[in-house]
Amino acid sequence: MLDITGLKGCAGAALAAALILAISACASGPPPPLFASVADGLPPVAQDQARIFFYRYYELYVSIARPYIRLNGQHVAISEPGGVLYREVAPGTHLISVDSQALYPDQDKTVTLTAGQTIYVRVDSVRGYNAGFDSYEPEVFTVVLIDPDRARAEMSAPVLSLRYYAAP
Repeated sequence: MLDITGLKGCAGAALAAALILAISACASGPPPPLFASVADGLPPVAQDQARIFFYRYYELYVSIARPYIRLNGQHVAISEPGGVLYREVAPGTHLISVDSQALYPDQDKTVTLTAGQTIYVRVDSVRGYNAGFDSYEPEVFTVVLIDPDRARAEMSAPVLSLRYYAAP
């Protein structure tokens, strides 16, 4: 056991902070795999279901908040910065939304899905929209429907290094 009781002031505080960071880093485990490395191994869409892929870029100067993704008002996932995930849903009409602290034009999307269909949804953070006084910048997120070819290319792009978050 490490005894830090003899350290005074800033040295003791710095060592304690470093130890806490080291312990928390170990507890979090390895990062999820890159989506590009698992994309080909994902199971096909079930015949009686539809699939919605959700993805989000990690952008350096944009929100790193992790808002809930909702289908028809029900929480189905968390939008991870730099992450990709999918959910199987029943065919039919669904309202796709992401929790946000402010409104944005055409922020949510309504889609009608058929059995076996796959769609791609990108969650975007809108920096500075609805910014107010005293540097208040609400977390604003939108849902964007992306063309399948473009979405697959973006999700697997090496430069983006999107990580795959499997279903819970």
